[in-house]
Amino acid sequence: MTLAHLARRTGAPFVRPVWWAAPEERTVRDCEDAFLLGDCLLVAPVLDPGADRRAVVLPPGRWYDTATERAYEGPARVLVDAPLGRIPVFARGGSVVPVRGADGGTELEVWAPARGRSGGGLVVPDVGDGWEEQEIERYAVRWSGPRLVVEREGEDGVEAPACPVRVRGLGRAGDQM
Repeated sequence: MTLAHLARRTGAPFVRPVWWAAPEERTVRDCEDAFLLGDCLLVAPVLDPGADRRAVVLPPGRWYDTATERAYEGPARVLVDAPLGRIPVFARGGSVVPVRGADGGTELEVWAPARGRSGGGLVVPDVGDGWEEQEIERYAVRWSGPRLVVEREGEDGVEAPACPVRVRGLGRAGDQM
């Protein structure tokens, strides 16, 4: 929902080539077998019959394998397991991704940025049918000492997120919440 609304407002496609955010990076310009969903997720499908591993080209920054939460620093070319039934997906460090929670409601999946870095993301909540313009929620992610802080940027400053938050990527990076 968020990507569709942002595409309508900005004209940027929600399915993008891997080089979209870093066109100057030579290593990502020739990648034709993976794509970005928005700015936060990199999808690397397995295209070779019978393959159970594949090489993935990562743009600059920290990227997490969403299945294992293993962190990789880009730009890089990494070899990952891709067993039948699982498409390798990577989340950008510092990103905020709205996902469906166990109760069917929206949760925020926050991927830890590298130490000393920050991140954030935009979420457009689904308000149901109608022509009413949806509000864009802006979230900031930052380190405060040993803790990762997630805040919603509101009209009156910062406030707590309006829905549950799941922080991912802490175990592999050696950081704590």
